[in-house]
Amino acid sequence: MTSLKLTRRTLRRPGGRRGIPEPSPDGRAALGEKLRDAREQRGVDLYRVERDTKIRTKYLAALEAGDFSDLPGDVYTRGFLRNYATYLGLDADEIVEEWRQAAGDVQPVKPAIVGPQPLTMRRKVIFQQSHVVIAIVAIIVLLVASYFGYQLTRYLSYPTLTVAAAGPTPVVVGVGDTQYVLSGVATPNTTVLIAWNGQDPKVVVADDTGHWTFHAVLQIGSNQFDITAKNLDTSHSSKTVRLIVVVPAPTPTPLIPVLAFATPADSASFPTGSITVTGTSTGVTKVTLTPKYVGPPPTLGNAIPAPTPSSSPVVPTVTPMTMNTAADGTFAFAVTLKPGRWQLTVVGATADGTRTPALARTITVTYKNLTVVIQVKGGPSWLKYFIDGAAVGQSTYPDGWSKTVVGSKSVCILASGKPSLVFVTVNGTPYGSVKSFGGIHLLVDKDGPRNVASC
Repeated sequence: MTSLKLTRRTLRRPGGRRGIPEPSPDGRAALGEKLRDAREQRGVDLYRVERDTKIRTKYLAALEAGDFSDLPGDVYTRGFLRNYATYLGLDADEIVEEWRQAAGDVQPVKPAIVGPQPLTMRRKVIFQQSHVVIAIVAIIVLLVASYFGYQLTRYLSYPTLTVAAAGPTPVVVGVGDTQYVLSGVATPNTTVLIAWNGQDPKVVVADDTGHWTFHAVLQIGSNQFDITAKNLDTSHSSKTVRLIVVVPAPTPTPLIPVLAFATPADSASFPTGSITVTGTSTGVTKVTLTPKYVGPPPTLGNAIPAPTPSSSPVVPTVTPMTMNTAADGTFAFAVTLKPGRWQLTVVGATADGTRTPALARTITVTYKNLTVVIQVKGGPSWLKYFIDGAAVGQSTYPDGWSKTVVGSKSVCILASGKPSLVFVTVNGTPYGSVKSFGGIHLLVDKDGPRNVASC
């Protein structure tokens, strides 16, 4: 009995559990660092290693930390090291040998020689059906405990995240690029949230290997993406990774001012002198219209020549007109022209004074028959007017009233109210008030305007 006790004491060795000496601090730290560096180079975390090697994360963490006190024993430790080294692509025999050296070169201890022992009869183990049931129940309990242990570990862990090209320096893409592919690695099956320039985040899910991609739409200038991996079951999130993508602005093209005619058409003919000149422009703030008389109108078959106030011909002139363009670049001039052929020239100018090339169109103003414009100026006046002998209208008309009438033979005006306030223009030629002709009746026919006794 004494010999048996001595033998057991001999088998015990100081410094470790189950005959394992305590590893040296430097050796175990170097071994753990080698394992951790190899794992990080592969880009996997401990949970991925646990899933692939079936070694629990707490044992993997102990191996990498060089803390062998939490390991179950030398046999399991060798097995863990060999499997982990093979998984990481390291030399398993070399890793085990380093561990043995760090642990003090564990060698089996030979038991002390003892005297003969009395023979004892071995009892035969008899397996019964209840033993099988107990074994099955124990296995199920172990499996359930392992599952809940894994889930608890997963619940307490935080997802990891890496983003390709992320760093302190922005990523600069080509001029005019509108898309950029974000990619990276996160904890498998976690949700990746991508917020662009402070907007609501877009969502992608990492696949079984942890890889994820997202096609982002870019705008000119700086595009800031804040990316976070989140476990929706636990609400645990990784640190936010920021990636800035810059799209250079294109070099601005100098704006060339452009001016274009809309109306009137070139060589257009008008029966009256009321002309509207319209057009469009780009980069133009002001437009100047210059009408120029270039000759008499052609003679029409039934046209009555426009009367003139004197026998000597007078070349009509119109002062150039300038106006600002509308917000959309359009412009419109209203101009009154006498009979004849006219050249209409428009020139645009930018805010800094740059002028556009001049555009010109030629039109003809040809009055058919008698076109008489009746106007009331300076106050209200009663009047009555006739076209080809037929009364057309009569009333007291307000200041500023105007009426254009066309007669084939004659137009007569009775201004019995205030003839000094009633003015007439015949075929584009102004002739003053009715009173200037010496009465209250004014007849206009092919011989021109004149005072008559009655209409």
